[in-house]
Amino acid sequence: MKIAVISDIHGNAAAFRKVLENIEHAGVSAVYCLGDNIGYGPEPEAVIRKLREYEIPSIIGNHELAVNDPIFLDWFNPIARISLEKTEAFLSSETLDYIAGLPFFRIEHNCWFVHGFPPDSPTQYLFEATENSLARTLAGLEEKICFVGHTHELMLVSHDGEKITKRPLTRETVALETGGRYIVNVGSVGQPRDGNNNAKYVIYDDQALELEVRFVEYNITETISKIYQAGLPEQHAWRLM
Repeated sequence: MKIAVISDIHGNAAAFRKVLENIEHAGVSAVYCLGDNIGYGPEPEAVIRKLREYEIPSIIGNHELAVNDPIFLDWFNPIARISLEKTEAFLSSETLDYIAGLPFFRIEHNCWFVHGFPPDSPTQYLFEATENSLARTLAGLEEKICFVGHTHELMLVSHDGEKITKRPLTRETVALETGGRYIVNVGSVGQPRDGNNNAKYVIYDDQALELEVRFVEYNITETISKIYQAGLPEQHAWRLM
């Protein structure tokens, strides 16, 4: 089956809508979201409503974690804290209840889904893990592949039983090895930080053992305008350009 994996929508409803349109024509059987659906962007409520409308299972991200418990605001830089405080005011009580119920990880279709780093961290970045840590983690997972987000950058980590290989991903289809174990950073729908401002997501074909990386164009100007209208820090608009 084909599985679409999205992450880090960050309140960017314009990007999310275009990604959903792209997914609808991709022949996938399931869609999973890795969290950070809110924060930075101007339409967090619309993003959550769309996730629920399409019944897309989501993981908790570090931004949802901070909305659930303000003690985690100390983890963020001052600009991100301002953004999160404003973001919470944009959310309905129903959406806050939904966020409070998000799990720290999911295991489905022989895949592990987590926001930051397996098994269940929403705050650890993939790039923080040493090769020894990556090897131990992958060896300890029964699942062939783990999907993460959090860094906003596409990355493939492979383990062949002996060595770890890391490489960035671009708009491509990658053949996976039958005996390999993988961590895939799926990039960001709403705020990529890899030098290309298209929305990003991946499709995993567990029969063909292929990973397809998709870039999706959307109306960036619309989101930038709404960031200013919402009174969010202008740095969030600059990052989209």
